[in-house]
This record gives sequence, structure tokens and C-alpha cells, in this order.
Amino acid sequence: MEIKIKKESKKEIEFEIINEKTILNPLKQKLLEYEDVEYAEWEVKHPLISNPEFYVRVKKGDAKEIVKKAIKELKKSIEELQNQLEEKG
Repeated sequence: MEIKIKKESKKEIEFEIINEKTILNPLKQKLLEYEDVEYAEWEVKHPLISNPEFYVRVKKGDAKEIVKKAIKELKKSIEELQNQLEEKG
């Protein structure tokens, strides 16, 4: 997976996610759990020729840092789930 930042300021970040779609909804949901996130959404302009674009706007804090925090938390949740499956399997 690769990302390409299209627009960035302290309060907003917009990035394109190349060759990945499965993380989009979990990332959006995690971001919307945070009180400081004002808006989080993604779109695909054309499903066959476009990569998804993700947009986040925050009320306070740094948008890029909040996205990084959300990704770390998702990663931790997935690792915990994997560990539970390995213990029971």
C-alpha cells in the first residue's frame, strides 16, 4: 500500500490510497470516534480507473497526527484479534 498526499495543512489532510480499499471504512470509523475530528470521508471517483481519496478535517490538533494515531489503534486491535485466534486455534 502506498499513499500520496494531495493536500495538507494542520487542520486538514487529503490523501490518495494506492492499491488498497479494505482499510478505508475501519479508518473512517476510528477517526469519527475522536472528538477532535470534525469530518472524515473517502471516495472513489471511478471504480475502475481511480484510487480512493481520503479526507480528514479536525477541530483542533494536527490532522496528520490524528490519522497516524487512528492507524496505530487499528493495528493494535487487529493484532489482538489475531492473537486471540491463534490461542484458540
